[in-house]
Amino acid sequence: MTARRKKRRPAASPQARAGGPPSDGAAEGRRAAVAVAAVLAAAAAVAYTRSLGNGFVWDDNPYVLDNRGIRGGLTPESAAWALRARHSSNWHPLTWLSHAADVSLHGLDRPWGHHLTNLLLHAANTVLLFIVLNRLTRRLWPSAVVAALFALHPLHVESVAWVAERKDLLCALFMFLAIWAYASYAARPSWRRYLLVVAAFAAALMSKPMAVTLPVVLLVLDWWPLGRLSRRSVLEKIPLFVMTVASCVVTLHVQHAGGAMRDVRALGMGERAANAVYACGMYLVQAAWPAPGRLVPFHPLPGFGGPAVGPWQVAVLGLMLAAVTALAVHHRRRRPFLLAGWLVYGVMLVPVIGLVQVGRQLMADRYTYVPLVGVFVAVVFLVAHLVAGRPGLRRAAATLAVVVLAALGGLTWHQQRLWADPVTFWSYVAEAYPRTSLPHNNLARLHSIQGDLPRATAGYRKALSLEPGNHALNCNLGIILLRADRPDEALPYLLRARELNPRWARTHYGLGRAMIKKGRKPEAAVHLARAVELEPDFAHAHAQLGAVLFDLGRPDEAVDHLTRALALKPDYAEARVNLGAAMLLRGQWGAAAEHLRAAVRQDPDLAPAWKYLGIALRELGQTDEAEQCFTRAEQLGLSRTPDRPAP
Repeated sequence: MTARRKKRRPAASPQARAGGPPSDGAAEGRRAAVAVAAVLAAAAAVAYTRSLGNGFVWDDNPYVLDNRGIRGGLTPESAAWALRARHSSNWHPLTWLSHAADVSLHGLDRPWGHHLTNLLLHAANTVLLFIVLNRLTRRLWPSAVVAALFALHPLHVESVAWVAERKDLLCALFMFLAIWAYASYAARPSWRRYLLVVAAFAAALMSKPMAVTLPVVLLVLDWWPLGRLSRRSVLEKIPLFVMTVASCVVTLHVQHAGGAMRDVRALGMGERAANAVYACGMYLVQAAWPAPGRLVPFHPLPGFGGPAVGPWQVAVLGLMLAAVTALAVHHRRRRPFLLAGWLVYGVMLVPVIGLVQVGRQLMADRYTYVPLVGVFVAVVFLVAHLVAGRPGLRRAAATLAVVVLAALGGLTWHQQRLWADPVTFWSYVAEAYPRTSLPHNNLARLHSIQGDLPRATAGYRKALSLEPGNHALNCNLGIILLRADRPDEALPYLLRARELNPRWARTHYGLGRAMIKKGRKPEAAVHLARAVELEPDFAHAHAQLGAVLFDLGRPDEAVDHLTRALALKPDYAEARVNLGAAMLLRGQWGAAAEHLRAAVRQDPDLAPAWKYLGIALRELGQTDEAEQCFTRAEQLGLSRTPDRPAP
């Protein structure tokens, strides 16, 4: 008698493992997915339309406005620069190329165009996240709710409303594309599909190095929802881990060389670990309760004006994290999405929780842009699992989801007001953290640009009182005192700045200007020469050095530095006046007239430019026009203006 063969039970599908029924027919499912994707894209776009009226803030100056590498837009030269640039202590060439493309499309005087690109990228990320989750889990509505939370949560405002944070959006785009490609590879492995994963991962790393954790995330997805975790799936990730290591080495080198890690070397590993626990826990608190007053664009470390992180806070948050971890592990078989989502959240935060501290921030909303997807997956799929087969609960959950999403969208709209302009932005940060120097320094800089020297001086004094050992703050106060024509007060601050950091070009620039004010031009030339040696692209230092060399009777050297200043900053009218004057001294009347005409076009109120233009035109035999220039110079008060351009 033969033994009866047991009927083999089919393997559970991804949707069954997720804890719910499979999706409807393929055609109907595709139509529903397209409709959901369209609604998600529209919701993400509408939620951020307020940002289109905002200007440039924070790092938008070095990233975009003052970035010589992309000033000409997207060109072969800017592409070559992007590949080798270590600008702003980062290597992310695709991010630079995207900003260069925006300059080509919108220029530098239409910030709405740059914000529009961010908005479109966020909408694309929302749709792509939905498509990826729906493909991985075959769960349409839970995937849609996760994507909607991603689209509308106010913790993501910082990544979308801040032009310089384009790197977050691009990195997320390519990470989602890599996961999409990986899902295709997992279904039908081939080297071509694997190369698509590698290419998308490389693009993510070239947008922002935070993508280094993607190989681990793919291993988590191998466990759930793909159900293919094995020795082979681990070995598949070796090329990706090699890319991760290479990216980490490059990133640490660039950030170390750029000084991004200099201020926080004194933090011990114990303190960093405590800060990491605090940040991981507080991100969850803010995700659950994103009250407007709690969402601050800059959260400083305790040693730099932030609130002290007490042992009890670390203990409470640590216990919360441990409890969630234990719960997720306990339910790993019946509810695997809990542990998978929790692992994605924790793994993706590792590069930015301060174990390797970069910068002065304790935490930042932008760091949650992709990691919170793991939390959203865990929560939404748990709710879907609990209400499955219970129509009443499903309706209540759907109603609650709509209410929550509407509230989050309103908070997101409200939060964008902080990014309207630099004054609004830094005033809010200063109000939230009055004991940190950064917002006071940046507000002082804005007052300086506006010509309000008393408020600028007061702001720099406030910042310096909070951080007396900061070389940049000492230098900034010294330079603003020079602008107020108080060189004797300025000099001690500049000397202190040099003592604190003798290799900072701006300090030597300030000392050079102080020597000019005190009539010690040979010493000024020495300091300014040191400034351009330390920072060869320092346009203002080249211009000041050119003016000093001109006054010292060295016109040939003056022309070289003034020409360099104009190459770096073509709209630098004062440098153009000095260059024209130097060419007059050399007898180059035509070249002098050309530069001086450009100077008066840029700034019609520069009296020396009119005077020197008159001299050049007189030498060229254009006496009538020369006389008009002399008349204009007199109207501007030339009698109170030195014969030669003031440094």
